[in-house]
This record gives sequence, C-alpha cells and structure tokens, in this order.
Amino acid sequence: MGTQKWMTGKILCKTGADLVNATDPELVKFIGDIYYGLFRGGKIRQCGLGGRRSKFTRGFTALAVASFIAAVKLHRLTERIANFQENVFQFVILEEQYESSIWLCVASATSHVVNLLLIAISGVRFPEFKTKTEEATVTAEDIMY
Repeated sequence: MGTQKWMTGKILCKTGADLVNATDPELVKFIGDIYYGLFRGGKIRQCGLGGRRSKFTRGFTALAVASFIAAVKLHRLTERIANFQENVFQFVILEEQYESSIWLCVASATSHVVNLLLIAISGVRFPEFKTKTEEATVTAEDIMY
C-alpha cells in the first residue's frame, strides 16, 4: 500500500508546446511522466528544456481506496496533481493507467468484505465475554486517607 505508483500517466506541457508551435516529432520533448499513490508521488516535467523531477506528499493519507479510484476518474485528479503549484506551465494528461499495487489493495479489501459476509451468513456464534463484578474491599490504607 505504501508504494508510490498506484497511478501512472503521461503529461504534456501545453504551454511549452504552444510557445514553440510544436509539431508531432517535436512534441516528444514536451511529454513528461506523472505517478502517485496513496501517500506520495512525483512528476517529471518536460517543457523542452529536459526533464525536471519533483515529488509531493500532500493530502493522500486520508483517501480510501474507493474514493481514490473515484477521484481519479470523476475529478480529474491526475490533471490537478500535474498542475499543482504550477504558475507558468499548464499540463494536459495524455494517458493514465492504474498500476498493480492499487489492484492488490482492491483485491485485499474485496476479500476482507467477502470474508465478513461469509461469517455473517454462516451464523457462527462467538463466545460472549462476561465481566466479573468487583467486590468492595476496605483496607487500612483506604481508612487512613
């Protein structure tokens, strides 16, 4: 769960490509990579000047697996992360795909839920714990104070 690559993708530096009016063979200089997971991630910005790596560790600790998947698709999470704290350049997402670590977490959560459902359906009676009542005992120390 702590791996950095739950989601990977390709980002295009739209501002740089528009500035030089890049065509198809030149566009490769403006395509970078982005990756992130539940706890941290990073991106390699390609804006025509070579790759510049940056890392981030914000706000992912509170996400659950289901909301993570929903946020990626419904709220364009990859695009928001790619353009986070970018004042000059604007990035466009070219492609994104889920990596194996997220599917491992989804499978683990699914098997956990199935296990709980099977236990509930089977009707297994678990032993109940009875609490003992404490007897009131008075000692010499209690009387002194």
